[in-house]
Amino acid sequence: MDIVDEIQWAELCVSLNKQYAQAVAEFLIEEGSSNGIVEEKSPADKDIAILKAYIKNDGGRDGYVHRVAEYMTGLFTAARDYESRPAISVNLIADEDWNKKWKSFFQPLKITGRIVIKPSWKDYHRLDGEIIVELDPGMAFGTGTHPSTSMCLKMIDELERLLAPAGDLRLLDVGTGSGILAISAAKLGFTEIVGIDVDQVAVRVAQMNAELNGVAEELSLSNTPLRMLEGQYPVVVSNILPHVLIYLKEHLLARLAPGGFLILSGIIVEKAPEVKNAFSGALQFFKELQEEQWSCLVFRKDRSQESEIIIKNS
Repeated sequence: MDIVDEIQWAELCVSLNKQYAQAVAEFLIEEGSSNGIVEEKSPADKDIAILKAYIKNDGGRDGYVHRVAEYMTGLFTAARDYESRPAISVNLIADEDWNKKWKSFFQPLKITGRIVIKPSWKDYHRLDGEIIVELDPGMAFGTGTHPSTSMCLKMIDELERLLAPAGDLRLLDVGTGSGILAISAAKLGFTEIVGIDVDQVAVRVAQMNAELNGVAEELSLSNTPLRMLEGQYPVVVSNILPHVLIYLKEHLLARLAPGGFLILSGIIVEKAPEVKNAFSGALQFFKELQEEQWSCLVFRKDRSQESEIIIKNS
């Protein structure tokens, strides 16, 4: 038998514009990279991200690569981006090395003075006042290491302190992914937390993570479309692509309570003005966070606005 046939694991490397990194990483996991995604910075270009997925080196490998290429083509077309030229390569990894290789990228991470994200296999000595959110990166993309996620966590922490005196700590997480934002919110003290995602796998993963953290009863997780939701929330957070945020604008506004805060992330700095302009007419700009060329925009809804926004059926 050829030595290549004995190697059980393949490392799929995708180099692409960083604004698409989160969406492609989630797709890589959905399609079979059950052991998580590693994201690295390109040493040659600050706008390029390198995603590494670990898959079985078997008969399904080539089909996996083909599906990833097709997905990215569709993603760029939907974004009307005809200039991006992603690169895909495959490296074979010895069986004894692959587990150590990808796990080495994930360490306990202190996001704020209160929030610590901890991989399930790592020990961490909890300090007074800290909440520990335990996640298995093999379950889904969204471990808090990406700037778009960490900035959302920082804002959720800040808003919990701001809203706690009034006692209304409901939160809607649009595009929940691994559930990291919703789970962290629950551990901070938010109640009536709703997380939705168009991907069924993401909802199952978020549910498993919620159970792992002992907050499953505090969360309502589903594939319910945003347009079908009822009620309004003092905090609405959405960490997805800029053009999708703009597309969902009216529905996001409809779910935001008067006086409530809208957190938008997953936005590269170059796209921030476009998103800011799209939402500024209907909301008051509150603040912007920036981290590693990523932007997180926060808006507030005027208390005098009607409690419900009538939107056209889509």
